[in-house]
Amino acid sequence: MKKLIKNARFLYLVLGVAVVIFLTQCGLNAFTIEMPSSGNANEETTFILHGSTKSQIDNGSADPTYSTRLLVGVMVPRSWNIKQNATVGFTSGKGNETAMTLIPMSEIEPVWGVNWHEAAKKRFGIGPNLFDDFEWVVYRSNNVYTFLNGDDINIDVKITTKLGPENMLVKLGFFMGSSKENLRPEDTDYTKFAFSNPFEVKNGTGDLIDFINPQLSKIEPIKSLDNDIVTFTFDAGVTNTSLSNTDDVFLCAKAYDQNNVVVGEVCEQTAKTKLSALGGKRYRLDLWPKGFFNVDAATTISRIEYHYTDATGTMKVGYGNTADPFKFSFICQ
Repeated sequence: MKKLIKNARFLYLVLGVAVVIFLTQCGLNAFTIEMPSSGNANEETTFILHGSTKSQIDNGSADPTYSTRLLVGVMVPRSWNIKQNATVGFTSGKGNETAMTLIPMSEIEPVWGVNWHEAAKKRFGIGPNLFDDFEWVVYRSNNVYTFLNGDDINIDVKITTKLGPENMLVKLGFFMGSSKENLRPEDTDYTKFAFSNPFEVKNGTGDLIDFINPQLSKIEPIKSLDNDIVTFTFDAGVTNTSLSNTDDVFLCAKAYDQNNVVVGEVCEQTAKTKLSALGGKRYRLDLWPKGFFNVDAATTISRIEYHYTDATGTMKVGYGNTADPFKFSFICQ
């Protein structure tokens, strides 16, 4: 009997704790992202987050309130220079702010032990993007907002920023959170995050930087001239292609001058164009563009269009695993 009473008391204690935890919850619901599919380089674009709160607070406690500042985080490519180019504000059932404050780089986020922007990157990563050239930036509301039980409100966050100068295809990151809770990795109630649909920056400089599609091919250095030695790499391991079952991979390429005139073309299956196997379905070819295309010193190669073939020349792989050519523009900065 004593054991039964003891177990019952323990059960009441557990249930009591569960009720308190439930009643003191004041979190966020998942938000949606309103945004265009593209924008022009060096011009402003606006992204809107539509969110809401869920407020369940114990009215019988000594302080039946929950007070906090709103946090908003944004992940964009570094070339956007968002810290200097963005304005973040919101409207809500608790109040409006036209310009939230960018948290100083010197302020340390308590959980991660680094500044808030670095902490956000550790917490949320880069999402579905395939390689990293991103930064997270975190903004905080200027005012503290107090919630009572049942204070369920809508929050619309408006992020306006100048886009970067480069053409690109990317998925952006966003989060909303409570400053009171910091960026605890286990927190799913007070912090909500999401990554956007593909967003394209158009009418900018250089070839398209594709962050979200498998990188079948690249030329390095990225910023080079036609008189530099460059390296073509082809990675048939990132996705299945028509060249996945052969180690005999050849380059087929055209060179264009500044007037968009073809000044050289090499499309043959010989030792000159064959890529060396590196293992793991990766291949490489080093070449000097002027010599490869037999272009005289007075002619400038502005860009190259190319694809890869098998030994017969009939199987071709280009951009996005299609027959469209990869493109590379020479530039030195």
